[in-house]
Amino acid sequence: MTQQLSKRERVYAALEGQPVDQAPLSLWRHFHKQDQTPAGLASATVAFYEKYDFDLIKMTPSGLYAIEDWGAQIALSKDDDTPPRLKKPVVRKPDDWRNLTTLTITEGSYGQVLEATRLLGSQLNEHDAPVLMTVFSPLTIAYKLAGEALLDHLQNHATDVHIGLATIAETTARFANAALEAGADGIFFASQLSRSDLLTEELCQAFVVRYDLIALERVKSQPVPLVLHLHGENIFFETVNQYPVHAVSWHNYETSPTIEEALVLTDKTLMTGLDRTLLELGRPEDIVAQAQAVIEATGSQRLILAPACVIPTGAPLENLEAVANVDRSV
Repeated sequence: MTQQLSKRERVYAALEGQPVDQAPLSLWRHFHKQDQTPAGLASATVAFYEKYDFDLIKMTPSGLYAIEDWGAQIALSKDDDTPPRLKKPVVRKPDDWRNLTTLTITEGSYGQVLEATRLLGSQLNEHDAPVLMTVFSPLTIAYKLAGEALLDHLQNHATDVHIGLATIAETTARFANAALEAGADGIFFASQLSRSDLLTEELCQAFVVRYDLIALERVKSQPVPLVLHLHGENIFFETVNQYPVHAVSWHNYETSPTIEEALVLTDKTLMTGLDRTLLELGRPEDIVAQAQAVIEATGSQRLILAPACVIPTGAPLENLEAVANVDRSV
């Protein structure tokens, strides 16, 4: 039997495919009102972590934090359960991509997220869980800036989009590195358009993978945890093997591959296994059974038990408590 590990030792062993004493667990959700200030985001994240005592903290700022400093007008939420809303697209015409400028990531919305990272670190100690910062991929940010117009621009104004993505990728690379300097232990890199229902494989390589690798250039050589999240359905899963990451996260109950298939398709650690719909609408006993099935399927090797995507804010406390109390021992 593997000796008892600390949270940090457990997570790092799982990311390297090494034996663990129990499968590490991570949980995360949005706090749409509290995340509007650095202190609110840090405090909400710590309170959630301390309530459920999991092994890996993912900082989950506003889903729109990465576009505010390019002039996005945001309708802020008045409660923790309602997401913020973009009032109108920032990029409308193809020429608008050429007008994006590389941001100073220590100011504005990016600067606030970095401050939240520092505040979070000040509330943790060496025995606490390591922290991943959520960083959106360049094409994901482009989609948040332009909406559906992006898909037309990719097809008909590719040069303009390339110019914009180069700017976005440079800003993203600087921010990812700054997040580590501010105290994050690693990066949760969220890519939302690596999908065959949105892009051809050729477009995915040209506009997703190409700029994702540029965005990760500054952090890939550092000995820090890197996780790729492939969001949505019909994902190009095997692109994960092109990335310098330790783990892959995806909606394994909503799209292929299954856990068993993924173990064959990649040698990366799998950071998934909890169905977000079941977490919100299921019974505690069903959630426990699902978690145990994933642990059994992997033998707790190359696994970080985690939601397939952000936990719905309406997920009942008893469901999250059930996950937190699952026997995850090897």
